[in-house]
Amino acid sequence: MHASLIALALGASLLAPAQAAGPVGAPAGHLGGTAANRTNDHWSGYSAHSASYSSVSASWVEPNVDCRTGGEVVFWVGLDGDGNDNVEQTGTHVLCQNGRAIHTGWWETYPCYNIIDYSHTVKAGDKIDATVADNGNGTYQLYLRDETQGWTEQPNKRACSGAGDVSAEVITETPIYSSGPSALANFGTVTYTNVTVDGQPLSSSSPQAIDMARQGRTIDTTSAISGGNRFSNTWLATS
Repeated sequence: MHASLIALALGASLLAPAQAAGPVGAPAGHLGGTAANRTNDHWSGYSAHSASYSSVSASWVEPNVDCRTGGEVVFWVGLDGDGNDNVEQTGTHVLCQNGRAIHTGWWETYPCYNIIDYSHTVKAGDKIDATVADNGNGTYQLYLRDETQGWTEQPNKRACSGAGDVSAEVITETPIYSSGPSALANFGTVTYTNVTVDGQPLSSSSPQAIDMARQGRTIDTTSAISGGNRFSNTWLATS
């Protein structure tokens, strides 16, 4: 997320949508679908939400986004957001601007802080590692490393009122603006690897898959979990 955009809507909660004059860190909105395969208009990926969680981690290779159809896409890990109005998260964002993909790293502790960008370089093909962990003292560590570029950020940020660690998720997302969710940039396929919840493989947390769908049309699919700790999201359409 760019400072000039200061308010991308990343994933606050999976409850009620927010409206604002510009893009903000807004709730993720309504979840539909079956118990085994939920749908959302701007989230896809996996969410564990049947316990209290202390950490979530994942790695991915930053996709080479095709910007001919425009749009945006965000890749992140986080705690909270599925069942409450908070989220503590970190990841990467790709904005298509004038036909060019602009990649950035960022963190957010919604609703206290909306999208804080890092100044470091992020490029397509970079190996990204991300972890969000509750330190147990009212703060969260938001760890983001670009192995390819050789930089690491790991700020410790105080939790906002209402944070409860009620969910842990690894998500591909589009930002929400006052007019609704942005177009989904064509990221092809992103594969999340080494996904853990509380230090255990993703599958052990009994997470639920979320597909991104709008007006009954699926635009981003979530694969089954492979090997207990990896899955993919695949772009199908812009909107």
